[in-house]
Amino acid sequence: MNDRGSYQIEKISGNLKLELNRLKAQVELFWNKELKRYIEFGLRDGMSVVELGCGPGFLTEKLLQEFPNINIIAVEIDPFLCETAENYLSQEYQRFKVIEGSILNTGLEENSFDFAITRLVLEHLPDPVNAVSEINRILKPGGKAVFVDNDFEMHIMAHPNIPELRELYDAYCQSRCSEGGNPRIGRELPGILKAGGLANIDFEVICAHSGILGDEMFFKSEGIGIPSRLVQDGFLSSKSLGKIAVNWRDMVKNEDHAIIRQLYMAVGEKL
Repeated sequence: MNDRGSYQIEKISGNLKLELNRLKAQVELFWNKELKRYIEFGLRDGMSVVELGCGPGFLTEKLLQEFPNINIIAVEIDPFLCETAENYLSQEYQRFKVIEGSILNTGLEENSFDFAITRLVLEHLPDPVNAVSEINRILKPGGKAVFVDNDFEMHIMAHPNIPELRELYDAYCQSRCSEGGNPRIGRELPGILKAGGLANIDFEVICAHSGILGDEMFFKSEGIGIPSRLVQDGFLSSKSLGKIAVNWRDMVKNEDHAIIRQLYMAVGEKL
């Protein structure tokens, strides 16, 4: 298992363009609530910020839009995603720098940053505690680090209920765990932050609901790429995926339907 962990964009989905669109929609789905929490946890304009595992730069973009006086160092281990983020962000911004590197060994100077954000990264790592330790090292004393992750015991929930979604999430967990990830890490975040040396830890769950945001944002943030890959890799049967597709269609047709998804956020401070 290498430092890239269980998320490798060229393998996780069969279509790079669709996967990039999904990642962007996933940021949009939660951004308003995430932003509130980042501010509550101490993020202020003018701070020095590091984002670990920036991917294509979609969250970086949101931060640059919202805070006109922050400078962001964005660290990403995947060369393709580094280039994508650099090209995407440079169209509008100069207050950032994308660095190709590992969250386990960033090469950044210690005591350098006021605020760190790590979004949907720890769940893909075989050694999340050491990642937290590295982030703790590069924070200034008093600096804050926020970690956002999934817990696939509770991912998309629907009304009317779709029982086969359980099979999909179990298959996803088996696939990522076989690669060294932990898709159920959300519940473990406070303990991992503590083990990594952070203090004054807090924990939040944020939710997105189709009755408030509409269905389209959920459709864009999910997609068929990953489930299809699970079938291809033998973790999910094509019969199960077919049932999910039919029941999902029927659920959406129901006038009283609802789609809900959660993310888990933990913050810690460097003393």
